Amino acid sequence: MKKWISPILCIFTLLVFLAIFLQGKFHFVDIKQLNGAEERIEKPKFSFSSCKSGEYQTGIERYSKENFGFRESLIRFYHQYLYSLFGKDATKGFVTGKDGMLFEESYILSYTGQTFVGKGKVDEVSSRIKLIQDMLAARNVTLLTVLAPGKASYYPELIPDYYLEKANETNNYKEYVNDFDSIGINYIDFNRYFCNMKDTASKAIYCNLGAHWTIYAASLAMDSLAGYMEGKTGKNHAHLAFDGFTISDSLINQDDDIYKSMNLMFPLKHNRIDNPILKFNEGYKPKVLAISDSYWWTVWAWNVAIPQNIFSDGGFWFYNKTIYPERNPVQNVDEVNYRQEIEQQEFVLLVTTEATNHLFPFNFCRRYLASFDDSFVAKSPSDYDAADSIYASYRQSVLDGIKSEIVSNPEWYDNVKSQAAEKGITVEESVDDNAVYTYRLRLEPEDLGR
Repeated sequence: MKKWISPILCIFTLLVFLAIFLQGKFHFVDIKQLNGAEERIEKPKFSFSSCKSGEYQTGIERYSKENFGFRESLIRFYHQYLYSLFGKDATKGFVTGKDGMLFEESYILSYTGQTFVGKGKVDEVSSRIKLIQDMLAARNVTLLTVLAPGKASYYPELIPDYYLEKANETNNYKEYVNDFDSIGINYIDFNRYFCNMKDTASKAIYCNLGAHWTIYAASLAMDSLAGYMEGKTGKNHAHLAFDGFTISDSLINQDDDIYKSMNLMFPLKHNRIDNPILKFNEGYKPKVLAISDSYWWTVWAWNVAIPQNIFSDGGFWFYNKTIYPERNPVQNVDEVNYRQEIEQQEFVLLVTTEATNHLFPFNFCRRYLASFDDSFVAKSPSDYDAADSIYASYRQSVLDGIKSEIVSNPEWYDNVKSQAAEKGITVEESVDDNAVYTYRLRLEPEDLGR
């Protein structure tokens, strides 16, 4: 019998490789695609020049690694193997906490202060938000910051100990709240609200398999938002109401987004999720623009559609980049008149959760002030309205600070003097020119990435 073992194993191995080859070539088995963002690699085209340079061979190697037969199934098997036997998450960015609670790591890193941008940065952002809040108020637009809940803040007791051991004394959320309170920024703190009601909440605020709030939690927040706006306008607004709940073993929308991204072979158990059946009461619908991270998707999704039913068509700007609903052919904020879009709203919401607090407010301040400055510089002071006057005072104070920087920096100041001689202007005029140039340069939006 022993003499047959080696031939049998050899034949079995050949059959396995043959099946992998045939599946990669003909796709005779329909296999579910992996979840999550994945870059698709196109098969490179042969040419003598690319073959000579080695580019073709490198491309074929990359393509083969990403397109062999049964790749998706083997990846799921590997992920399940690591998760079931060692409790490890093969997909980067996800963490299994205590009691099997799944976290997106960015929430934990923010909660523990690992992504803290520093007090100086928080103060700078906060002061700009207050400036724009006052400028927009002069034009009858309410700027409102919305602090969505964070899963790490909600379940700190389930965060793995090795993260808590590295925790800092403060984080972005705490410092922003302190600033908002001290300088009078309009904000609603749903993170604190839901954490305070944790022991009394009748329905789940989070699914153990997801990163985002449940539809129930998001609906409570949206109802509060509608009430806040009603108090601002003095009108009877459209509202949402619960008309019962649906209880199902199936999760929808973002409830299990972490689990899906882990690409496991077998399902994981989840806590009970009760989704509200929503009905909408008629009333005034203010024009509202939400500039938000992915938390707004929970309410914006087609099968929830709360903003679409209680607000007018201000829209949703995802990370202040992509415009929803789509406006063919325009879909990027770079392609619109930014200042005009902002100022035609009644409410502008800056929505962030703890995972994205280090990116907040997604270049909003820079974009708006740069757009405002474009038309401001062409105006005469005699034509300033209330918003212009607020901005003029801010702009001048920043320019004065930049001028002090120039004069106190010998290398920079010498360069400015040389420019003055070349242009035939005074040193003071050259300092002014450089200050304006630097001011504009510092207003240009930063690249936004997670």
